[in-house]
Amino acid sequence: MKKASSTIALCACLSALTLLTATLLAQAGAGAQGGPPPQGRAAGPGRGAPPPPQPRAGHGQGQLVIWGDTALFDGRSNPENCLLMSRFKRGMRMGFRMTAIDGATGEIENTAVITAHVTYNSKTKGRVTVDAPMRWRGAAGPNAPVPNGYLRVPLELWTGFWTVPDDAETGMFSYTMTAVDHFGRKASFTPFPDIGSQVYVVD
Repeated sequence: MKKASSTIALCACLSALTLLTATLLAQAGAGAQGGPPPQGRAAGPGRGAPPPPQPRAGHGQGQLVIWGDTALFDGRSNPENCLLMSRFKRGMRMGFRMTAIDGATGEIENTAVITAHVTYNSKTKGRVTVDAPMRWRGAAGPNAPVPNGYLRVPLELWTGFWTVPDDAETGMFSYTMTAVDHFGRKASFTPFPDIGSQVYVVD
């Protein structure tokens, strides 16, 4: 009788151990197949975009306002990097610098999503419009370390760029900006109409 009881107890222990092992293997397999990261650990690259910024209190009542300019984006080693510019050669990076303002508070509208739209003449494709998404540079927050090359955290700055293609014809081309925010407000920006202040592709 004691032998039979021992055998039953041993079988029960083995069954429980088998079930525990299977559960652990299943959990490990789910993690290896790209399941959600454990609580408290950030997701790695390729696991989706970061969450959008939280809307600020008091925003969303007035108009959304955007404004900006163009510059050369060519890296910190170039002394002309980030200089205001409206003449670009093929292969140069035309940089866009924009800001977005909540009309009711006068504060930065951190939820704005801004896109640049460039229209140029191509030697092979005719008239072409290209969209260039822009990135908010203040996402790290006001208490983040000051980025290299800045005097302070650029909370009011959105940046993007377009590389002038080899098939672009010389002469005047155009760009506009559009934006939409968390509250559904939309805004657009068009440069001043003076011909001399327009952007050009040059040799």
